[in-house]
Amino acid sequence: MRDKPAKVLVVDDEPDLELLIRQRFRQQIKNGQYVFEFALNGREALKKLSESDDFDAVMTDINMPEMDGLTLLTKLKERENRQYFKAIVISAYSDLINIRTAMNRGAFDFLTKPIDFTDLEATLNKTISESTIIKKGLLAQSELGLAILQKEQAIQSEKFKQQFLANMSHEIRTPLNAVCGIINLLLHKEPKPEQLFYLQTMRQASNNLLAIINDILDLAKIEAGKITLENIPFDLNELLLSVVHTLKFKAEEKELELKLTVENDVPGFIFGDQVRLSQILINLISNALKFTHSGVVELNVSVGKSTSNIKNYSFKVIDQGIGIAPENINKIFESFSQEKEDTTRKFGGTGLGLTITKQLVELHEGIINVESEQGKGSVFTVTIPYEVTDEKIISANSSIPVQNVNDIQREINILLVEDQTFNQMVAVDTLDLLFNHVKVHIANNGKEAMELNAKNDFDVILMDIHMPEMDGYAASRGIRNMEGPRSKVPILAMTASVIKEDVNRCYDAGMNDFIPKPFDPAQLKLKIIQLVKV
Repeated sequence: MRDKPAKVLVVDDEPDLELLIRQRFRQQIKNGQYVFEFALNGREALKKLSESDDFDAVMTDINMPEMDGLTLLTKLKERENRQYFKAIVISAYSDLINIRTAMNRGAFDFLTKPIDFTDLEATLNKTISESTIIKKGLLAQSELGLAILQKEQAIQSEKFKQQFLANMSHEIRTPLNAVCGIINLLLHKEPKPEQLFYLQTMRQASNNLLAIINDILDLAKIEAGKITLENIPFDLNELLLSVVHTLKFKAEEKELELKLTVENDVPGFIFGDQVRLSQILINLISNALKFTHSGVVELNVSVGKSTSNIKNYSFKVIDQGIGIAPENINKIFESFSQEKEDTTRKFGGTGLGLTITKQLVELHEGIINVESEQGKGSVFTVTIPYEVTDEKIISANSSIPVQNVNDIQREINILLVEDQTFNQMVAVDTLDLLFNHVKVHIANNGKEAMELNAKNDFDVILMDIHMPEMDGYAASRGIRNMEGPRSKVPILAMTASVIKEDVNRCYDAGMNDFIPKPFDPAQLKLKIIQLVKV
């Protein structure tokens, strides 16, 4: 069944034909099966067809004034925006040559005069049925083409989005590295008490800015499906202590008690992604500390009963903060959303922390629940399945304590490859602070780095990525292609590019390790020790 009447254009210079057709098809017209329009010649027909694109059939005579039927068929065939309807030619028995010509010009069928209206109705039904099939096919083809185009545009848009975020991350992190580095250096210069307060405030502000940048990048990566979870053994108790220690200073600033409770039956060694679990817990505890003015924030860890090696770990973050209204509980997990419009102004943040947390939990095939009462606090419960292992895990970093840096008694010869003057200054002064015996050479780009490496024996190269003349990838490949021992010099990527693809490119280019900007001095110190000892 058609959802609308079939529309037919009748082109004939006999005025009585309109009356005959309307009389013969009066019931079908009344029932909404047909709509007829009429033109006295080909010129009028073209005008009507240009004004409407929903005709299903055109029934045309051949011999007409101004423009005959054969010329009309030719014009229809030549039109750029061809309408998809079928044409029926009306002619006398003696016009076989004209009929053959009409068929060659695209006519679908023909009728003879005088018109047999029973034959006309059968022909119209057949013609319209054919037109409907073709239109449906063309519509499906068009929709498929549109869907393919939209998919391609979405893929391209996602690529542009990822590239934009990567570029913005790099452009923001580069100057932020200088800011964070200078603050850390000034904090080691024995500042006056009032200066110390300002510097600590600046450090907190820069750390907040870095956290916002990381949140935006994480959300983009999750939405693009570019985050994959590791499944390696780790010590859960060590991770929990590290999380609490990380946030201890923030709790003390607000005179809050940060409490960790681990039930006795919780297995300590499990398989999973410790980095992402830390991120989930830090986000939830940071959120609890932010919205709690006094009292206790507690992290409680327990396991559900299970007979298998897979156990459901429950992480509860309990606070005595401002709480959440029942109608706003689901809203807090939306991107860039806070419970109230003035929450960001009062407490800071982007409203991305809980969004990222929820998506990370779901990546673990876990669930997150919230119980809250305004003015009395909230309980966020995360349940994640983990495989338990009996194997005791030794921390990868425990074999090289940072404080043992002075074990390297000789002078460390370092090549710093960096094109930004401020970042050069920060890196050199930080290295002087970290090591008792260090000599730093500077290359402003990858080309200079290769030239200096060919003439000197460096213990380690700190390699930026985005530089003029030659970037860090090309420079690293060039160094690895050198002859002799200088091709083996350890290379540490030290860059503001933190997108996973860029990090992988560092390793593919022959670099040994990676540290993001703004860099943590303690982490930089540890990585250099590890590479120098190789």
